[in-house]
Amino acid sequence: GGGGGKPRADPAQMTPEDHDRIAKTIHVAGIRGLRGQPGIQPGEEITEEDLAAFFGNDGEVLGVRINGPHCWIEFVEEAGAISASQKDGTESGGHHLRISQSKTPIRTNGYAKGREVQEAAKAKTVEATGSGGAAAGGVAAASTPASTGIPMSQQMHQARPEPQRQMTPSEVVEAVTAALARANELEASHASGSLVTSNAAAPA
Repeated sequence: GGGGGKPRADPAQMTPEDHDRIAKTIHVAGIRGLRGQPGIQPGEEITEEDLAAFFGNDGEVLGVRINGPHCWIEFVEEAGAISASQKDGTESGGHHLRISQSKTPIRTNGYAKGREVQEAAKAKTVEATGSGGAAAGGVAAASTPASTGIPMSQQMHQARPEPQRQMTPSEVVEAVTAALARANELEASHASGSLVTSNAAAPA
């Protein structure tokens, strides 16, 4: 698991928006050469933008945080986190991916494009509600979180999706097999989408 940033918050103090964001956030380990790790030369490091591009195949990325050998990826939609989780235990460009559900939302977003989307959404929420509180018509702001990146006007007209039933073991195997086949196809056809930088040194 791991945390998306700062000291771990007491789960009782988390807001509904925090829980919504956690459902859209994954924790990733097993990636060598993350920005800030010792012994990584400039130009050989894997940055927030590299991670956003790689995981962008699973869904639109809203936030990325790197802390030592760990990173967290927040998606606009929960489906992105679910899709990315299917890469757990796979290998990409010599990186052995270990992916799990995050235990906290990302508090320190290092992905510039995602920060811009978040800030624009917050500004629209404040503008639409007048104060960042309840929206017009009595719709609570928590039911239309600003972190989704969807304009407030569209959020208010979207119905919340029905909870999905739990998959059977055979459906899980089928989904994982399909995801692995898709990942292998993508890796074979899009070498540029790999987490290996062009001048990265070969593993020792």
